[in-house]
Amino acid sequence: MDEQNKFIVDAMLGSLAKWLRLLGYDTLYSTSYNDAQIISIAARTKRIVVTSDKGLYRRAIKAGLRAVLLPESGITESLARLASAGLIELRVDPSKSRCPLCNGVLKEVTDKNLVRGRVPPGALAKYSKFYVCVRCGHVYWEGGHWRNIRRIVEEAKLMSAQLAKEG
Repeated sequence: MDEQNKFIVDAMLGSLAKWLRLLGYDTLYSTSYNDAQIISIAARTKRIVVTSDKGLYRRAIKAGLRAVLLPESGITESLARLASAGLIELRVDPSKSRCPLCNGVLKEVTDKNLVRGRVPPGALAKYSKFYVCVRCGHVYWEGGHWRNIRRIVEEAKLMSAQLAKEG
């Protein structure tokens, strides 16, 4: 994974921010950031601006920042476009994911006593590995939803290959 790429995503792309975090990318997102704040934060922290706002995109480019203008589309196409531009790798590894809620680093936990009372009893009984956000404390595990996550990533890979062929 290209760990040097960090992102800041505008308020219109909150779902994409969560997906980038799931893929392990340090991604800032807040509905309270205005365009000037996004540009300032991106410049200060060397982040790529990801937006569907043409005005923000132009201002970011004018400020000398790396920026991506995404058309309004579904998550699969957005991920595919970022991958075809060489900005992300479409690979799911829960041990490298970041917290989709707060962007915190996830710490692997195998001691069920550390997550008891914080996950449903069924998940505690079924799974042996959990991931705890060091920032917000949210607990994750590789439940059935990971099958859907992997499916969407595979679809994005196919779409990315098609976009690359189209040039």
